[in-house]
Amino acid sequence: MRVEQHVVPQQPAPRVDYRGAFGWPVHWHEGGLRLVTGSGIGAVAVPKSLSDRVLESVARQGCAGPTLNVPTKHGMIVVLLVDADVLAPGETELPPGVRVLTAGTAIPLPTEQRPNEIARWVIPPDTSQRWLPSLAAVLTSIHTVSPARLAAAV
Repeated sequence: MRVEQHVVPQQPAPRVDYRGAFGWPVHWHEGGLRLVTGSGIGAVAVPKSLSDRVLESVARQGCAGPTLNVPTKHGMIVVLLVDADVLAPGETELPPGVRVLTAGTAIPLPTEQRPNEIARWVIPPDTSQRWLPSLAAVLTSIHTVSPARLAAAV
């Protein structure tokens, strides 16, 4: 008796066209896809130790947007993508470890071609909600949960 198995081919993960769907300035570099900040799109890097409080605050304010975990040589950071609507404040005005990434910074993006890419979406982009939260709103949310502000409130 011969038993035939019907194998259903595995469907590839849906392809996200970051440029077409969101208008993001992306390019391939060294085998990986990178988003380059500038031209209205910015990013804020937050230390992993502060990220849960920041993400909760951003969500409470209704300005959650695409967010990535990105490993660096100094440890894991969380990168929040933002609409660069205002000039970034000086580093002295930001909580320790928080940085507004400068124009021209290349941020690795996950792709279906490289599922084990080092960057991972914490909050993936949503084609039904294409806007990015404003830099001002994200920085305000960060300031409300910064350790210095919480210590002053006690």
